[in-house]
Amino acid sequence: MNINRKYIIIFGTLILSLIIIIGGVTYYKQKTEQAQVPDVKQSVLSFSRDYPTNYKEIVDFVGFCKNAVLSDTEELKNNKTKEVVCTIGRESRKIVLKNNTILVDTYIPSISHLDSISSFKINRYIGISVDLEGIIRKYNPTFLEEEKLYFCSVSEPSWIDPLILQSETRQVLVFDKGNIACVETNMNETLIINFTGFIPQAESLNIKYYLVNEQTVSDVMSKQSFSEIKDILEDYPIIWQMEKPIIP
Repeated sequence: MNINRKYIIIFGTLILSLIIIIGGVTYYKQKTEQAQVPDVKQSVLSFSRDYPTNYKEIVDFVGFCKNAVLSDTEELKNNKTKEVVCTIGRESRKIVLKNNTILVDTYIPSISHLDSISSFKINRYIGISVDLEGIIRKYNPTFLEEEKLYFCSVSEPSWIDPLILQSETRQVLVFDKGNIACVETNMNETLIINFTGFIPQAESLNIKYYLVNEQTVSDVMSKQSFSEIKDILEDYPIIWQMEKPIIP
């Protein structure tokens, strides 16, 4: 009787061990299959449309564009000034679900060198990011030792995303002919110039970035005339500028 009880205990222990082993193998197999299914939202930055529809998507888009400038890829190494154009395009991606492969349409951002873009298309949503540190170093490297610098940008015609205006830390003035934005920049931060929005209906897009002082920022933001502000900024150096034609 004791011998039979001993065999029953041994047999039960073996069965329990076998169940644990089979369960562990099954769990590992399921995890392996799940690992083969890419999470588009996590693995690749994607959007619901070919333009940001909320402030979070704008932050993601600008962050993508900034990272493109900050990256040290071979393509960007060849540029004296790192400046890129970011766009969002429709793309079909393959997703593997166990033994089935399906196509899912999503909107993925991409980058191009600014100097490779000959023109912008009306109503296309784009972002532009430029390495401000490289520009300052080229203009006058001693300015990098300053605690703060002050800048004003002029966009002609007006070009800025309305969602950004709602939470913009820069001071922005919007006129019919263009918009003015001034910013105080801490030199211990990441120095990147960013612009984003829908390309307006115009013959060209012109952006100028001025190096100014704190008093000029106050003077500029107190004016009510676009031409008067431009006259004030003419006394200051343009450290970066861009002009591209706009096509239908």
